[in-house]
Amino acid sequence: MHTKTSPVRRNHLANVLIEASPVAIVLSTPNGTIEVVNRVAQTCFGYRESELAGASLDLLFPDRESRRIGTEQVHFLSHLRHPDPATEWCLAGRRSDGSNFPAKVSLYPLATTDGDKRLVNVVCLSENDACSEKHVQCERLAAILQMASGLSHESRNALQRAESCLDLLELDLTDRTELLGLTDRIRDSLHHIHKTYEEVRDYAAPISLHRVDTNLPRFLQAVVDAWTADRSCVVPEIRIRCDRQCEWGVLDEKSVGQLLNHLLDNAAAASPPDQAIELRCRRIVTTESGGIELSVRDYGSGFDEQLERCLFEPFFTTKQHGTGLGLAVCRRIVDAHDGTITLANHPAGGAVVHVALPQSRSR
Repeated sequence: MHTKTSPVRRNHLANVLIEASPVAIVLSTPNGTIEVVNRVAQTCFGYRESELAGASLDLLFPDRESRRIGTEQVHFLSHLRHPDPATEWCLAGRRSDGSNFPAKVSLYPLATTDGDKRLVNVVCLSENDACSEKHVQCERLAAILQMASGLSHESRNALQRAESCLDLLELDLTDRTELLGLTDRIRDSLHHIHKTYEEVRDYAAPISLHRVDTNLPRFLQAVVDAWTADRSCVVPEIRIRCDRQCEWGVLDEKSVGQLLNHLLDNAAAASPPDQAIELRCRRIVTTESGGIELSVRDYGSGFDEQLERCLFEPFFTTKQHGTGLGLAVCRRIVDAHDGTITLANHPAGGAVVHVALPQSRSR
């Protein structure tokens, strides 16, 4: 860390205003290098100013994903160069002891004699405030669930009538193979509409966990066997590797099976047919009781790291077909387990998803 005194600290009026603020203030450069933190911020984050000067804002807000209040998830630090003071962000702040706390953050451009700066205004939330944010999110999901369920119910009869009409039409087209090909495409489109409603409903549905002691090698093999059997096309080989220390784990088998299905779908879509997909389970020590990490690696072309912040957003997709809910569902399942999910390009090629699940008890 550098020890150079910021010009803001040498300006008596600016110094008084920053220290008189009832909220935490962090002053940084447009590229996120911290220069000044007031006493409230030092108390909030547990660092002295000398420890933070010269460090990156990533140290205080390490999560790559953050929620902008009232709109979609985007990368917080990417807005430092063009901040919008009207935008509030709901972030997880990281204290010096490694613990997290909920915070509302605003960004303000600030012109100084030393060049452009960014004033980061941080309101540390209480647990009640955090619970309130979760309550709002639950209400939003409930509204999506109600809408999707209603649309699915109303459209079911229409889809069934359309399929019945296709059945009758195909009886008159038994010798018209080119037209039968069109009816097949129409039927596929109807199935896609129904599947889309189901995916939206599944995304918004409440997640109720039933954690049980699970034989992990047996569980992973069962998931892969079922996933392979559901595919009519040729699928890549799935190589399962479980560390010896990872024979048993505690998890909700239904939801984790759903998570792995989404990850295998994505890996299969990215991988060449002749390349295997690696599914690994290993023991990690992230909490007092330890945890397990599930990882899925493909050997495709990887992903554009500029899009990384968007990949877990609901309805965002880079595919020609799909709702963009797969990774969003995965994140909800992992959050319900109090775990973490990260996506990265593998140094040797392809992409790898890491899912860390803490373990409250073990066999």
